[in-house]
Amino acid sequence: MAHWAPRGLLGAAVLLRTLAASQFLPPGTTDVPIQRPGDCNQVGPATYVYRMSKVEPNDYFPKICSKMGGASVRFNNPCAWAHGQAQMTAAHFTNMCRRVPNCLLRRGTVGLFEVSKGRLMTFVASPDGLPWPSSTNVLSPRGVWYFPSNWLHGLLCLTPEEEGGCEFTIIFASPQAAEPNGHNLDTTFAQADDDVAAQALDLSLATYEASRPAFGRAKHSIHYSNRNMTAPIVTAVLGGECDPECPPIQETVGAPAAVQSFVEQKVLLPHTEGVTLYRIKTDQFPFSRTMSQERTELAPGAVRPLVWTTADSILMVVSGTVTVSLEGGILGNESHLEFAHETLEKGDVAYFPNGRAYWFREATGKHPAETINVFNVGIWKSIELRQAVSEMPRLVVMSNLHQAEFARPKMF
Repeated sequence: MAHWAPRGLLGAAVLLRTLAASQFLPPGTTDVPIQRPGDCNQVGPATYVYRMSKVEPNDYFPKICSKMGGASVRFNNPCAWAHGQAQMTAAHFTNMCRRVPNCLLRRGTVGLFEVSKGRLMTFVASPDGLPWPSSTNVLSPRGVWYFPSNWLHGLLCLTPEEEGGCEFTIIFASPQAAEPNGHNLDTTFAQADDDVAAQALDLSLATYEASRPAFGRAKHSIHYSNRNMTAPIVTAVLGGECDPECPPIQETVGAPAAVQSFVEQKVLLPHTEGVTLYRIKTDQFPFSRTMSQERTELAPGAVRPLVWTTADSILMVVSGTVTVSLEGGILGNESHLEFAHETLEKGDVAYFPNGRAYWFREATGKHPAETINVFNVGIWKSIELRQAVSEMPRLVVMSNLHQAEFARPKMF
């Protein structure tokens, strides 16, 4: 069993604050995301939802965690919504179990990850030894992990099939499809010359050459296919390594790359029943410099009030059924379209462009629901419409709402 060993909590807290003020947020850091082109030539349908729960898995591994039905991974297609211009993408991993996914990889984008079920070990290596050579952590449900762009990272489920395994979501702050644009570690080694790969693994050339046939097919880097996969994103730890338990670890507690849910900032909106917000920004999670999260718990029938934010975001339904409503869309002809209502189920996602008003509600009126909304900046600002309107002169507000009255031509 992996153990959490919080040594020197007070000192760690001081370290977190110090690092947050210096190394993690250098001068020039902004809370407004910079728009980037993706893979879709800015072409795609005019929808802002992607029903991942209804599509076939992009990757399916029937022999891994077979008692649960086989490990599955779903990625949203960035060219299938928001006119191909969404600035973020999502992945949903289900039916994982102890000893998987066990895949080391690197991606040219940052990512924020939340655990829905089970316990997961996460690991990420720093390229320059700061703020640590590596961060290893164990997360429980609602824990959050952040990995910077191109830093080597990976994760491992610790919960066996008999106890329900693991489920988690990764949101990427990138307009590009996550899986085809990433690189598994096996592919990087398989594509390198043998002597170069052996040196990187600190192995003799003979030892490396003897082991290479086990992963040599990864050279072709086909891992977005269920039929001809050569570099799978989900693999299992070698037999015996995690039986009956995975080896214990010493967790990173100073400026960790992962945090448990106790760091969440609880927010209750005034005059709003049945809605509780839990926020993790850079203030709560200093290592997460460029991504952040708001988790929402909805009582049956409750409405998350009208709001817009200073960042792009992806909302995923964690449990229950939720109706989301977005005003307008990306910049251009869709800016002033009326609110569009879409009902989403567990595993489905919605994209909220920067500055667009939205709200959502629990759809059944009978059961609670939970969502996470992940932003592509470390610190965003929420413009809660009720609060913002209350700060305006009442005369000005009412004049705006009755402007048609004042626009009528004067009759003589």
